[in-house]
Amino acid sequence: MKLSSVLTAAASTLAVATIGYAVYFDYKRRNDPDFRKKLRKQSKQSVKVAKKELKAAAQQESMMIEKAVRDAAEPGVLPAGVQEKEAFFMEQVATGEALFAQGAAYHVPAAIAFFKALKVYPAPVELVMIYQKAVPKEVFDLIMKLVTRDAAVNGAGGASAKSADLDQVDDAVGAKESSEPKDSSDAKSETTSSKATELPNDAGKKEETKIEKDEKTPQAGAETA
Repeated sequence: MKLSSVLTAAASTLAVATIGYAVYFDYKRRNDPDFRKKLRKQSKQSVKVAKKELKAAAQQESMMIEKAVRDAAEPGVLPAGVQEKEAFFMEQVATGEALFAQGAAYHVPAAIAFFKALKVYPAPVELVMIYQKAVPKEVFDLIMKLVTRDAAVNGAGGASAKSADLDQVDDAVGAKESSEPKDSSDAKSETTSSKATELPNDAGKKEETKIEKDEKTPQAGAETA
């Protein structure tokens, strides 16, 4: 018997068994109250398990963020020389890119690597804006959580200066978004004001013309007399 025939027969048997189980399941769900209660109980248990897993994941994430922030503040952890900082930066960025490419389970380690690179970068505002465009939103949100926690834990000295620089990101983006409407409104304002200054001149010209006509009218009457 050919292998293709065996595989076809096995697939057909599996399909028939799946359809039969589906029919049986639907029948039990519709006609057996105890079976429905069992299903509801299993559903509630699944929800509880999912909530516990989410809570545990959130706690683990917070612990990893806290540890990364405190480790970065330890003396000697971050390089001091210019060349050493450059090499460290390139290494951490490459590590972060490799980690987030492996999936959601590696998002936190990836964000920690990008955070370490940010700690030694001379222009943090520019780097944050690059991160915002280059990394997934989930990873970027974790990076900002690390930055926020770092500002809270290590708020003195250089950390506060970096935090102040990072606060400029929203201002820069907001200024960029609002520049065009603001310019158009200013242009409209200037046009309106120029028209407002021109109107009195036109009115003055009309008034002068009227006076000249009034002055000429008596002279014409006198010549006729």
